Amino acid sequence: MNQRKLFRTIENITPENYSSEEELFGKIISEIINNEEINITGARIWQLDPGNHSYKLIHQMGNIERIEGGFMLKVNEYPLFHDIANHRSVMGVETHDRLRAIGIKHYAATGVGEKYNLNGYMLYPYILAFNSEKLDEELLDTLNIISAAVTSFLKSRRMQQETEAMQLELKRAREIQTSILPQHEYEFGNYQMYGTTIPEAHVCGDFFDYVEIGREARQLGVLVGDAAGKGISAAVQALYISGALRLGASHQIKTSAIITTINKMITRTFPDERFATLFYAELFDNQSGSCLYVNAGHNNPIFYNAANNEAHYLASTGGVLGLTPEQHYVAENINLKKDDLLICYSDGIVEATTMAGDFYGEERLEKLIRNNKDRTPKDIVRLVIDDVLSFSANGKYNDDKTLVVVKRVK
Repeated sequence: MNQRKLFRTIENITPENYSSEEELFGKIISEIINNEEINITGARIWQLDPGNHSYKLIHQMGNIERIEGGFMLKVNEYPLFHDIANHRSVMGVETHDRLRAIGIKHYAATGVGEKYNLNGYMLYPYILAFNSEKLDEELLDTLNIISAAVTSFLKSRRMQQETEAMQLELKRAREIQTSILPQHEYEFGNYQMYGTTIPEAHVCGDFFDYVEIGREARQLGVLVGDAAGKGISAAVQALYISGALRLGASHQIKTSAIITTINKMITRTFPDERFATLFYAELFDNQSGSCLYVNAGHNNPIFYNAANNEAHYLASTGGVLGLTPEQHYVAENINLKKDDLLICYSDGIVEATTMAGDFYGEERLEKLIRNNKDRTPKDIVRLVIDDVLSFSANGKYNDDKTLVVVKRVK
């Protein structure tokens, strides 16, 4: 039988879900024995038992002499096992007294699965021993194909199971992350705000939060950040930063001191390549509309002054978090009057691209803000997100997207 055709024949055996690999092997081997083009009439399946340094007989089928159930062969007493580990498939004259006693005069066997290290010896987790009317080089080639095909099948099945398990864990992680993130809409004193995060995957490194400061809640912290990378590692760092800020704010630590301390904590806690950007603003419930902020290497938020119809970009006041413990941060201030806007966003907004590679950019974002300055924060966020998603629908690059709009309404 053509070797590639043989491989495809075995590869196309797609058993449904089985509770164990033993059941799965039974299905595959049964199909092989029943295939008239494959010159095999019977088979035994041996499984490595590392605890007993043995191979245990777990399945027998086809036209073969039966061995009592649970029969085991010690690895160090049966050199054939090491031969199979070295050559994958072997044939020869049977020398084991017990096996010869039941009529097994010759053997043809192949190893299956990813090798296991047992006391320095790399051994196959399974060995398939076959009966055939003809022991020749063609059979040896057949065994090698069977070994490769079944090993590939097992590997694919395990990868699928691992992927499904990972997807479940990611779903749970997303549920946890979502439960910790704040509600989209928030009101504080003279301010209304609305924020959202759209993850590119199940979990993301983007985050935002609203943090009440002090017992009387006369101040509110608003933060938007982006932990470098994707997936669970970025999500963990994001939650760590948000939690640390909440803790610092609850003790009413000065704005710049909070960020300086968090930077040192991140540097000590996370690997060298893990860093994050952060914009953190503290709003005061007073007539002057005081707002202190620290920008730790984050995208420059837009401060829209309604009275002058001017947009200002709030530049960095310190480096990104997590790269060096010596980094210090300076707090700057602005004053928000009625109808002024503060727009905080992650790079997934302005770096969204078209298929041609064109960036959405700050200019387009600013123009959309100006055209909709009289709307509510919720409306503005939704309009921007819709515009970004439409702009980058067929784009080459996609990242997590976070947008928070703060508006002074009275």
